[in-house]
Amino acid sequence: MNGELVRKKTGTISERIFYALIVACLIWSVVIMCIARFDTDISGEANMGSFDTRDFNEGWRTGDGTELTLPTTLDYDIGDEVTIINTLPDDICDGTAMMVRSSMEDVHIYVDGSLRTEYSTESIRGTPFYIPSAYVVAELGEADAGREISITLRFKSTAAINGIVISHGNNAWFTVIRESLPVNLISMFVLAVGAIIVVVTLLLNGSYHVTAPRCLGMLMVNVALWVFGESTLRQILFRRATLSQYFSYINVELIGVFVCMFFDEVQRRRYHRRYLTAEILLVVQLLINIVLDMSGICELYRTLMVSHILSGVGLIMIIITLVTDGRKHQIRGYRITAIGMICFVVMALSELVGFYINRFHIFGTSICIGLLILMTATILQTVADEVKAYQDHEREQLETTITTLETIASAIDARDEYTGGHSERVGLYAGRLAREIAAEYRLTEENILTVHYIGLMHDIGKIGVADSVLNKSGRLTDEEFSLMKKHPEIGYEIMLSLGESVEGLLDGIRYHHERYDGHGYPDGLTGKNIPLIARILALADSFDAMTSNRVYRRRLTDEEVRDELMKCAGTQFDPELTRVFVGLLDRGELQINTVDGVAADESGRVMKSAVLESGLQRDLLDGVQISNPTHIRMLCYVMKLMEKKGKEYAVIMVGVGDDGTSGATDSWADIRKSISEHTGSHDMNIEYTDRSNVIALYDRSESQVEEYIHMLEALSGRLTIKRI
Repeated sequence: MNGELVRKKTGTISERIFYALIVACLIWSVVIMCIARFDTDISGEANMGSFDTRDFNEGWRTGDGTELTLPTTLDYDIGDEVTIINTLPDDICDGTAMMVRSSMEDVHIYVDGSLRTEYSTESIRGTPFYIPSAYVVAELGEADAGREISITLRFKSTAAINGIVISHGNNAWFTVIRESLPVNLISMFVLAVGAIIVVVTLLLNGSYHVTAPRCLGMLMVNVALWVFGESTLRQILFRRATLSQYFSYINVELIGVFVCMFFDEVQRRRYHRRYLTAEILLVVQLLINIVLDMSGICELYRTLMVSHILSGVGLIMIIITLVTDGRKHQIRGYRITAIGMICFVVMALSELVGFYINRFHIFGTSICIGLLILMTATILQTVADEVKAYQDHEREQLETTITTLETIASAIDARDEYTGGHSERVGLYAGRLAREIAAEYRLTEENILTVHYIGLMHDIGKIGVADSVLNKSGRLTDEEFSLMKKHPEIGYEIMLSLGESVEGLLDGIRYHHERYDGHGYPDGLTGKNIPLIARILALADSFDAMTSNRVYRRRLTDEEVRDELMKCAGTQFDPELTRVFVGLLDRGELQINTVDGVAADESGRVMKSAVLESGLQRDLLDGVQISNPTHIRMLCYVMKLMEKKGKEYAVIMVGVGDDGTSGATDSWADIRKSISEHTGSHDMNIEYTDRSNVIALYDRSESQVEEYIHMLEALSGRLTIKRI
């Protein structure tokens, strides 16, 4: 067993080194990527050409002469118009372009009073009052150098004027693309991963708990589509960019629905009514908003605040449920996901606040980062849950196997009248020795527990030993002993079908009667060739035999036990293990689980089945004519099984004198008949000798037992009544 453990530990260390190298490579690749992204030293790199642009933010003034520096906000109301004026630079040449971003306001650009380009509700077919934000480009030529340029803006939300840039051709878009590239790449990644999660969870439906990941996948797809709809690149992504606002509005209002669905599944539907109510409200208000927009009553932009308020309430509700689960310690079931949930809520709130506070806010960055954190946490939680479920399943299978074997071993123990509780005690002694040598032999807590279980099962082969041999009163003949010696091989063959489902089980069963000097059985192994588990069991098995009564002798004294162990060190037992075992005895750290050699329970109370067995053995050796010893052993067997479950039989011996009568009135036969009439269906009334019976009352209270004894005493004054 210990050799295998060393190999496992070595393998674990090698795996850790291997994984550490992989992580180091990943970290190094990230470092290189960061250098490649941010390092300004580009000497020797391939020439990209010039994408230079210049700001055109100074020298602006309003019609009343107020000077402006862009970008800026003005104190104007919705619907107000303002015209800002400036003079174009003298170096304007053909192919030059000027670009300004509209934040939902109408924009008209004039050069020397002549309209050069416009972006307004009136200029676009089928566009509502609240047009989406867009970049407006005015193409300029050499003839425009030094001429007056004016921009008229009609404000529809806040009165904000963005910065203006001048570039050659469409070079200004390079800056826009570069600045928006991170959020668009993130949203593309979110979209791809979300779609993959949805597809995979649909394929795995029924095999794993995937409802929460599926909801997360749909949320990720929804958020990514919203980010694309709000992207500063939508004029590049969509031919009719103005229509993307509907796409954007619908997706942003659905975000709250998918968030509630996901969080509801993560929290095991404990707050299902709350989440379902929130989902219904969000969907209903979205449908109402669409109807209002299509009917021309109220545009989507004006109803967006209602959706934001409901989404904000939903986020607050989520925070409350997280706090509630934390107080009830239910958050432990999804603690990893909970961290991601908190991060997502914070990032989503920052996105919402940014929309109202910062008019130059770029949508999507915060919520996408929050989603990636939530996705990572959910994946880790899902993996952790599945690993735990697998481990729980493995543990349940192992426990089922062990329970089955324990039951069989207990049945064997109960069948053997000399070994009541023997297997349990061997398991305890073996486990205690294993714990003492754990550091030296590199035994884990799991190994120690396994040693204990194998101790319980080591004698399972006795199921194939005949009763006449197993329960013979007195020493066995050579022939009988040769049959008894087959029980390790019988047990090995019985358990062979389990293979190594319990590590060391087969070795423990087959080799626990091997001797260190090679004179043991069945295979005559010597020294360290005997598996460690078998060497441990040999000590524990012999120790219990020496500290228990046998039909042919009383238990050995503590001194005799110690002397016998030391005398057999190096011959019968492993000398190193023997010294450790004796050390435990000397220090009082190993408790003997018998009382005067008779089996006792965990509290140290002698088991009634063991007392009855001992009495039967003595009577058989003394030549007492037992009516049917097999029946008494059957009673002991049943009592042992019930004692293991905490159930008890009250055992009473009742008999009469040698003349076979109980007085002047009733014969012993009549008394036996009366006893049978007063014995319940769960009780046992067995003839012990021709003048005595054993009565076992099942699960009776003390008062009921006393009442029964009074009934016996009333039958005859000459009855001998003894309670075990």
